[in-house]
Amino acid sequence: MTEEIKFSGAEANLVIHATEDQEKVLGSLEDNLNLSSDKFSVTPSEGHYKNRILMLKAIFSSSEATELAANIASKLNSLDRQELWQNMSQFSDEKGNLYLRLDKQRLCQGKVSIALADSVRIKFKPVKRYRPTSYLENYRGLFA
Repeated sequence: MTEEIKFSGAEANLVIHATEDQEKVLGSLEDNLNLSSDKFSVTPSEGHYKNRILMLKAIFSSSEATELAANIASKLNSLDRQELWQNMSQFSDEKGNLYLRLDKQRLCQGKVSIALADSVRIKFKPVKRYRPTSYLENYRGLFA
């Protein structure tokens, strides 16, 4: 990972449906992304058809977020890295936040890949600087 790319923090969110094994999902996050299950707070909820849903959320410090981003970048396959590199503006906002969605089912299979649905959503917050910086170019360097 490029030395310049640091984050001020990150937030991970995911939904675990009644048909999914919470321990297996959390175990796959720990095994594949080094995310401790202790970091996640769990909020029970109810789905449209009255099914049980668990909302999980974790907040990460600057060093944890930077390490997580590097870990994800190193485990993505070349097609996913290319997708991120080419479409970086779709994965970030005007404030420089980087949004990644990782396929929850593939994580349970031991693979890290981007996804649109049924995902682990991670928001990386940039370190604010006095001088403007090109977040997109820095993020592209992460996935080059």
